[in-house]
Amino acid sequence: MIYRFLRAILTLALLATASAFQVWHDVNRYDVHGNECVYREKTDVVCSQVCVAELSNCPASLRPSCPDGQSFCADGDCHDECTEEIQAQNPCHCSRSGGKLPSEAQDLIPCLAIPNVTIQQFHPWNSQNDIRNACGAEANITDQSKTVGVWGKSWLGGDIAAVWAECPAAPSPNYKYTESYWIAVYAVNGALALLILIWSVYKGFAEQSVRAATSGKVGSIRDKSADSSDGVAAGSGRSMGDNMAEKPVFGSTPKDALTESRSGSVDMAMPNNRLSGYSDSILGTVCVWSIAVVTILWICFLGVWTADYYGSLPGKHSGVLYSLAYENDFLELATFLILWGITFVILIVLYVLQPHLRNYFRLLTLPAKGEYVCVVRPLHEIKVTETSVNWLQVHINVLTEWLQAAMSRDKEYTTCPVERTSEGRLYFTYQCTRYVLDEQTQQYAPYEFDLGSGHRGLIDQAGGLSSTEASYRLELVGPNFIEVKVPNIFGAFAREL
Repeated sequence: MIYRFLRAILTLALLATASAFQVWHDVNRYDVHGNECVYREKTDVVCSQVCVAELSNCPASLRPSCPDGQSFCADGDCHDECTEEIQAQNPCHCSRSGGKLPSEAQDLIPCLAIPNVTIQQFHPWNSQNDIRNACGAEANITDQSKTVGVWGKSWLGGDIAAVWAECPAAPSPNYKYTESYWIAVYAVNGALALLILIWSVYKGFAEQSVRAATSGKVGSIRDKSADSSDGVAAGSGRSMGDNMAEKPVFGSTPKDALTESRSGSVDMAMPNNRLSGYSDSILGTVCVWSIAVVTILWICFLGVWTADYYGSLPGKHSGVLYSLAYENDFLELATFLILWGITFVILIVLYVLQPHLRNYFRLLTLPAKGEYVCVVRPLHEIKVTETSVNWLQVHINVLTEWLQAAMSRDKEYTTCPVERTSEGRLYFTYQCTRYVLDEQTQQYAPYEFDLGSGHRGLIDQAGGLSSTEASYRLELVGPNFIEVKVPNIFGAFAREL
């Protein structure tokens, strides 16, 4: 097993050092035996235009001669009048104008076109020289390799009296990034970034006092075994149950006091959980909705580019392929892939930040003062094969745990709204359990009632509860009902995604 693994690593290392290049468009010069390939005939080869500064410099066979009343224009034909539109079609300018046209080509004008030629022995690996020689021979140009230059490589001057208009490939179109759709992208995303920055600054100042008071530990629920192992509440010298039995815990009126007949205790059912309080803010809510709107706009923007790829945009772009990318398929495809990548990253970031996103745009408070309480519960994975894992499995487990922690998936975050009972007590419901605020300790805890430790205690309660006691218990523990929220089909589908 180890030998196979090392061999696989060595193979991958050797592959990583190999290099290659594509030869899809390169014609082979030699066959498999090393012999030079047999020449072949190529017919109907198009010759490049011959460009000169003066028509008198054109080869005799290519000098233009127009009928009376017509002039030879820059497009290489005779016309009654050389208009600006005709002059702009000069083949010696290679479809360039303005600053993109080299100064050496500005005064070039074309001679007559050379008829198409046939090359008897065509060398695909040396095609340009073959075409120039054949076209030069057709135009009776002597020693054309020395007297005729090449556009963009050798211009007029010295022995060179003409230039082959072998136009290089036109530069690929690109965005000016001042187009209306890019300005819209800058405006929308810039406004969102500015809004989030303002919120972050405001949130930092608004939470200073809370963070200073709590020293970074907000609303921790301690383990019952640690806090009350000796039956003593921290800092009071009395048991938590005794405190609640003898003093008005939930209110200041005698009605709210817990009597001995209503003896109870705080059930520390969440020993390792952490509570944080949050309150809504108009600015934070605006930020959340703005993020949602911008995310939807990104997806719609991606849809617009998809429609443009197929020429399905309405209006003046209807039926025109790649209209947003200057009708260039490569630029369109590159733009679509980049936008798709950005949208994918946005969705991944939202997924990773989802447990924290909504509460980040709320103001942190003490749990007793907040409109919401966030319960953070650590998640522990049970590994049934812990004793029989190999080296690879151990490292996979380590990587998995690291990813879960980095993506905040090692804890469960549940935000519960704070509500009031009929008597005005603050509480929130977590995992079908009502946690009521103890006004003395300023902590939330579930309440439990002692039903007795033996049969006699249960028999004594056979007559049931009084209406007052039933209402009292209903307020503290809530109705005896487990609510299960079943998402609709759209919510279930979105959760699966």
